[in-house]
Amino acid sequence: MAGAASSVCVSRQPAGVARVMTSLHLARRKETDARDIGFAFFRAQRQVLAHPYRSVMSGYAVSGFFSGPEMLEDPAHAAALLAQLKAFYDARLLCDVTIRVLGGGPEEPGGGVSDSGRSFSCNRNVLSAACPYFKSMFTGGLYESKQQQVTLHDMDPESMALIIDYCYTGRVTVTEANVQRLYAAADMLQLEYVRQACAGYLARRLDLHNCASILRFADAFDHPELRSRSLAYMARHFEQLAVGEELCELNLAQLKEVLAMDNLDVSSERVVCNAALRWLEANPKERASGCLEVLRCVRWQHFTDKDQVYLEGLKAKSFLRKHCSQYLDAVLQDKDGKLAISTLSCQEGSPLRRIGMLAKEMVIFFGHRKEPFLCYDPYSGDIYTMPSPLTTFAHGKAVTSSAVCVSPENDLYLATQPMKQLWVYSPVQNSWQLLAERLLCREGMDVAYLNGYVYIVGGRDPSTGAKIREVECYSVQRNQWTLVAPLPHSFYSFELVTVNDHLYAVSNKRMLCYDPACNQWLNCASLKRCDFQEACVFNEEIYCICDIPVVKVYNPARGEWRRVCPIPTEGNTNNYQIVRHGSKLLLITCTTVQWKKNRVTVHEYDVTNDRWVNIGTMLGLLHYDCGFICLSARVYPSCLEPGQSFITEEDDVRSESSTDWMDGFSELDSESDSLSSFSEDDWPRVSARHRIYVEGSF
Repeated sequence: MAGAASSVCVSRQPAGVARVMTSLHLARRKETDARDIGFAFFRAQRQVLAHPYRSVMSGYAVSGFFSGPEMLEDPAHAAALLAQLKAFYDARLLCDVTIRVLGGGPEEPGGGVSDSGRSFSCNRNVLSAACPYFKSMFTGGLYESKQQQVTLHDMDPESMALIIDYCYTGRVTVTEANVQRLYAAADMLQLEYVRQACAGYLARRLDLHNCASILRFADAFDHPELRSRSLAYMARHFEQLAVGEELCELNLAQLKEVLAMDNLDVSSERVVCNAALRWLEANPKERASGCLEVLRCVRWQHFTDKDQVYLEGLKAKSFLRKHCSQYLDAVLQDKDGKLAISTLSCQEGSPLRRIGMLAKEMVIFFGHRKEPFLCYDPYSGDIYTMPSPLTTFAHGKAVTSSAVCVSPENDLYLATQPMKQLWVYSPVQNSWQLLAERLLCREGMDVAYLNGYVYIVGGRDPSTGAKIREVECYSVQRNQWTLVAPLPHSFYSFELVTVNDHLYAVSNKRMLCYDPACNQWLNCASLKRCDFQEACVFNEEIYCICDIPVVKVYNPARGEWRRVCPIPTEGNTNNYQIVRHGSKLLLITCTTVQWKKNRVTVHEYDVTNDRWVNIGTMLGLLHYDCGFICLSARVYPSCLEPGQSFITEEDDVRSESSTDWMDGFSELDSESDSLSSFSEDDWPRVSARHRIYVEGSF
């Protein structure tokens, strides 16, 4: 009975307690089961990853993968929340702090307290979430965290308004008028995005007039990237800077750094010496102490006996004679009466020549995407290779062709087809930089540079084949694309050139002229030929190779066409390129001698006698794609790689077996099965200044 009583006693717990105990017991069982299932699921996933082809989840139903609560996310929530917070800010609703900004603008010299301050009613949580400075202020237990009003001194009110607007919207407005003050405010408030946005804005707007001041600005705020961009710009345009007053703004350390750079694009060391003298003479009293330091940055080793008169003239300058005559004596003459300058440089050993002293105008061959580009001097026979951004697409079909153009500053731009990429070549780094993505996919287009803008014109839609009339325009300064006035007529096999601040689209049937000043296309006198091969601008006229060997020239000022001497022709010639090379007009033709071995011939146009003259190129046979296109640009051979591996002597070819031709066709078949699968309509057409590759053609 006692046992029974005890049992009864235990079973007679209060109903509420029993329910609680039962619930706890069930919860523990569910937790254990869930944990076991979770471990089993995790082990199964690991086994699936280790053995992807083994079915290790066969013991679980498919529904197990989709069990549990559903996690849903509103994609519009974040944007709607920001918009509503901005609406509250504009209406001054739910604001819990006032930011008072005093001084710092240009209207208040010295940044002192003035009556021109502004107050901003804000939300602490928004400012803290968006700005590290305010997060520390409002959440770090500082005195300001409990104040209804916080005063900021030495801050530009207009910049603060932009920053608060950024905190609520994620957008910031940068202009030439506010960029430096906005950068300073963002730097103080630790807003990295705004700081970098301002630095990028300044870097994209570097020019001859502001590059020195931007360098000083970058040094003041310790921004290495902006500083590097400023120095690179100054190096490339040093020849123009040396005759201006901008370099005189630099301090001694900055000037020495500029003068010591290897990548100064100068034709001779005299340019560097003149820039140093101009800086010294701009403030002789204060800069006299740095005279010797500045002159030591000049690489006197690269002066020759031809510069003796120039060097003698330096000693005649009273400023130099007063402060560094002994140094100049050592530069001018040793005991043998010769230039004794081997020990006078600020660098040890024999300093390198400046990169600009070795620069030269070269014809650039743009060939198959599997190969680098070739840089060739038709008068000396020098040949180098330039890397291609297309090699990453060499084994796919995403990029089938490219279009290229060159700016007056010798910037190379390459647009891929049909993808929407645009690249620009950096000559000092010898590399290509990817720019903002284009707006449209096209093939059969052409590209041209005009006054700081890159234009994409013509072509077809790669998906539908429809001809595209929309014209894309890229701003080099803003790194942005937009659409401008469309073409009144479509273009496919054509050439896009620039003459006298206008674009000209030329084909065998029509010619259009685009005026950027009024964003309008106008009809011009058409070529009216059966065929169109190539065109380029020479002496402000458009030279066109149409029905071979016919050459016609268009004069935009008179609006008239005329015929000139026809081009020389040769059997088996399959490529005609006409290129402006400095002050000369060149005709470059390609004749296939053997598979992948092409004889390249260069003729120069004699304007006076209206004839084409073979310049006797020393190129030999080019082991390169025969469908190359050509442009001429100023490059730095010292930054390029040798290209002799692409040259084969003709004597070597004659000794080879003719079976190489069949080997070449076998290689072609191995890449693309058979060319018989192409119908006549499937063969792509080659348009001027762009090359379309058939898969397996190289």
